[in-house]
Amino acid sequence: MRDTANFDSPINLYEAGDHAKLRILLITGGWEVRRSFNQMGIHPGDRVRVLRRAPFGGPLVIDNRGAHVAVGKQLAEKIRVEVLP
Repeated sequence: MRDTANFDSPINLYEAGDHAKLRILLITGGWEVRRSFNQMGIHPGDRVRVLRRAPFGGPLVIDNRGAHVAVGKQLAEKIRVEVLP
């Protein structure tokens, strides 16, 4: 049986602090959301880092394996992550 304890209290990507190192646990939403992240090269298990955050609810810029990707607030809220040390 799979241990789902890690999925009980993860934060979403938008809640993560600036320059935080993160691991993507889960992408919630329908197939269109998952397809969007797949096209951006963002998958569960990836390690990413928040580079900067636009003010007033704007997008985040994250580093995903050397590629800088801008993710809007609504999409960032659909990614569950864990903070890495």
